[in-house]
Amino acid sequence: MKLGKMVKNNDNDLLSRIIFRNVQPTDIPRCHQIESASYPVDEAASKSTLQYRQHHGAAFFRCAFLVGDSAAGGGTTSTSSSISYQGRSMNPRATLRGTIIGYICATRCKSFTAEAMKTHDSLGKILAIHSVAVEDCYRDCGVATAMLKDYLSSMERLNNKGNLKVKMEKNVLLAKKNMLAFYVRNGFIAMGLSKISHGKEQWFELERNFDMSQGNADVSHKCYIVDSFADTDKQGSGNPAAVVLLDGPPGEDESTTILTSQSGSQTGCSLDEIDENGNSIKQFEYHGASWMATVAKEFNQSETAFVWPRFQEESADDDSSSLRQANGQHSTYDIRYYTRSGAEVDLCGHATLAAALVLLLPQKMDDPKQIHKADFFSKSEFLQTELLVPPSNSQPSTPVPNSNKSSRIAMNFPWKKVVSFDGHCRGEVLNMISCAFSAVAAKGEASNFCPSGKDKIPSFFNKHVVDMGLTDGSEDLFLELTVEGFESLQGIDVNFGALLAWEGYSRGVIICCSCAPESDSTTRKSPLIDFRSRFFGPKVGIDEDHVTGSAHCSLGPYFGEKLGKTVVVGRQESERGGLVECILKPEEGRVCIVGTAVVTVAGQLLFSV
Repeated sequence: MKLGKMVKNNDNDLLSRIIFRNVQPTDIPRCHQIESASYPVDEAASKSTLQYRQHHGAAFFRCAFLVGDSAAGGGTTSTSSSISYQGRSMNPRATLRGTIIGYICATRCKSFTAEAMKTHDSLGKILAIHSVAVEDCYRDCGVATAMLKDYLSSMERLNNKGNLKVKMEKNVLLAKKNMLAFYVRNGFIAMGLSKISHGKEQWFELERNFDMSQGNADVSHKCYIVDSFADTDKQGSGNPAAVVLLDGPPGEDESTTILTSQSGSQTGCSLDEIDENGNSIKQFEYHGASWMATVAKEFNQSETAFVWPRFQEESADDDSSSLRQANGQHSTYDIRYYTRSGAEVDLCGHATLAAALVLLLPQKMDDPKQIHKADFFSKSEFLQTELLVPPSNSQPSTPVPNSNKSSRIAMNFPWKKVVSFDGHCRGEVLNMISCAFSAVAAKGEASNFCPSGKDKIPSFFNKHVVDMGLTDGSEDLFLELTVEGFESLQGIDVNFGALLAWEGYSRGVIICCSCAPESDSTTRKSPLIDFRSRFFGPKVGIDEDHVTGSAHCSLGPYFGEKLGKTVVVGRQESERGGLVECILKPEEGRVCIVGTAVVTVAGQLLFSV
């Protein structure tokens, strides 16, 4: 359509302050103001026409919102929980003040005729753009180009991954001769003079086809199964996790906008938007979570990690938020974790290790230009991982040569304290553990012993429990046993349901012990082990976990302090078993968890989002 007379604007950071979003009903007066100033009276749409287009085709009505400028009408934009602006995370209910400086509106129709374009047909395969308008003082500085690029990419996402009953096949619009070059530069094809009469001037028809190749149900995603914290001397060891690589957050693509800065860098952000039926993007967020839960159930692993690139601008003040690039590939990602039951968890160590291996393994270790690090933003933590180069002169605690399917990965995790407790709670916990391991408890009591009173303290566990406590936030119950007590649990059937009885913890039960002195022999070929552990998580749908990286956020610091070491190695003695090295950084409040990961399955996931 018409952009109007171009006037130079000298605001160098203008584009970096623009957010693109869907137009809301309260924005119509401002849009009509721009419309009236951009087109002759016989071409400009009326306020009621714009209201009709917004009401019936809300998903196809977008605007450029300039943050921090309220000189022309003013306005606000409320953010969603996932918005970032200029590389900074915003408060979930933050409000950005500014004004709309341009907009694009369109409706769907079944034919490119004046009559068909008067109304919105939700089943139409043609998306007819009516207006591409920018306020006069913001023209000739890239706003129209950035706005049109955002609009076209948003429509592609909506067409491919949205909830449209009928897919759109092409964009169409009318333009005057002086604007043909602009639209051709942005992917449109000039079809010739139009028969449509609109005002007094002559118009040309332009078309742009949608990319239909991504609209089928067989869109695939790379997926893997990785054994994390594996013992390379034992096949089938470690904790298997599934990893699914995505291009962006599942189910949220329709709400993603692009902030384009003067330098051409891009920042992804999400705003409160609506689909063609007027539904909030919260529907898409729910759809994405539901899809990930379904996929996790399909993989049936203890955890499945979903990973996608996280786009944000570089910050000179914060190294952790800078955008790293390696051969054009971003090394900063969002990550989400789902269990085999479809439940989402905030943090999972072995799934993070698996994701890091998948992302970093293809890199060439001898290439100095490669960045051997990947950073993850989970729902609760900022996680840093690094692909470790095998030492040339020393044997690592968890040795493995980096190969084309396995590598040694270090993860920077939060430090978690263990707060010991005694008294009444101790008795309740001992009773619960005795019921869970009744065959062991019976060694010191009557046959089939399971105490049923608060005053009854089982003598076996009372004798062999060295320490008892809770990790930060009462997440895990922590029990250190004697070596004899720990070994007595081997091969014993566990009543996992009994571990649900005590309400004092929210996630899992860690049972551990220090290693016997004779295991610390320098003649051993296997790594030196400082402690042994097991992890039970029936409250999160995992009876016994194979190897639990996140549990070592507390196991590492606990045994490091107990043994006076800054590096400790643990062996989790589940049926599969695995090795975890913990490098302690108390001054930073972090634990560097190191383990070996091995890719066992690689393929394509054919579940469409």
